[in-house]
Amino acid sequence: MDENRVRTGRFPLRHAVVASLALALLSGCASAPTNQRTASLSDDGISGTGIVAQNVSGDGISGTGIVASYDGGDGIGGTGVVAHMGGDGIGGTGIIGTISGFGSIIVNGLKLEYNNKTAVESDGRPATLSDLKIGQVIEGVAWRDARGDLRLEQLEIRHAVTGPISSIDHDKEHLVVLGQTVRVNLAGDNNQKTAFAALKVGDLVRVSGLRMEDGVIIASRLDQTDDDGRVLVRGPVTATTGNAVTIGGLTVDLSSAALADTLETGNRAFVAGRMLADTFSADVVVAKAGLPFDERVTEVYLEGYVPSDASSSLSVQGVPVMGIDLPSDIKPGDRVVVTGQVSVDGVIAAREISQVRTVITVLRPSQLVRPARIRPTTIQRPERIERPRPAERPNAIIPERPQRERPGDFRPPMV
Repeated sequence: MDENRVRTGRFPLRHAVVASLALALLSGCASAPTNQRTASLSDDGISGTGIVAQNVSGDGISGTGIVASYDGGDGIGGTGVVAHMGGDGIGGTGIIGTISGFGSIIVNGLKLEYNNKTAVESDGRPATLSDLKIGQVIEGVAWRDARGDLRLEQLEIRHAVTGPISSIDHDKEHLVVLGQTVRVNLAGDNNQKTAFAALKVGDLVRVSGLRMEDGVIIASRLDQTDDDGRVLVRGPVTATTGNAVTIGGLTVDLSSAALADTLETGNRAFVAGRMLADTFSADVVVAKAGLPFDERVTEVYLEGYVPSDASSSLSVQGVPVMGIDLPSDIKPGDRVVVTGQVSVDGVIAAREISQVRTVITVLRPSQLVRPARIRPTTIQRPERIERPRPAERPNAIIPERPQRERPGDFRPPMV
């Protein structure tokens, strides 16, 4: 801008307006309280009293001082908390549980909305929403949007173990994969039993499920898969010796791993590697927290099994649970969902513990195509029985059909 034009006041009106707005904004920032927080990455850009909404998506209200409101009673208007990923300002929700349905993604009784911005992984590798299947265990973070719906920001498909079957008992419905004992619940379903009967030692399978107190994996989904060169196991470390750790019945040598966290007995671990000469060789070893969420997550829905010592101190999937007694109708070994707030030390202050009564087991061979060997036997239709015709009666007189004559020249009179 030309200095003489500024001195004489001869400059376009729109520049004056911009300058005035800039001075107003600077003045507002100077007088803002020191404890003011900024709402970041907000899809709707709304802000409560004293919160500046940083408009990232370009569709927000940004800096208007409008109070965020929500009819659901979460008390988010004017509270001074951060409005994040949807702007309701009540903190994120962490979910670990089993997919039981779609439309939205249904996990632990929650309807989780998603869109093309939802980040999806499968055991640490990029994946897509189309990879989600009923019975898979997921770990996700969701935020309530302006309507109060939970919208997934990110999720990871967590397989308990992927590898070759080393033994299988079709009658008792259990198998061993990479030293991990896996139980399935076919519930008398003939199609599932037929598919399970087709599995054999050496087949590569992906197991979705949660561990009981004794380390046994209760499968919620079992997929036969092609060998992509990668095997993995996820679970608590039961022993450590030198450069090796034990998970279930598998001892893993960490000396050849390219990346390995330090692990101790009781830690939860994720180990991925390859099979070399029928021996598991680890490439990546990662220590996993019981609640693998950052400080933004304030509420959790955690699925798991009740341990035997629940009467004295309750923990689910290795996470301490406090603040509520175990309901009288729930006993050790039951599958439950714990809902509550997360404290700074990783303890769940529970407000509800509910029992999960249905365990889903879905079996699918490679490429979701059932090979001929496990197709149900084709049902043979019975031969059609021809009805016998009645015997002709002797000397029966069949009356002749009278011939009807149409008058050729008769036409109705014209009116």
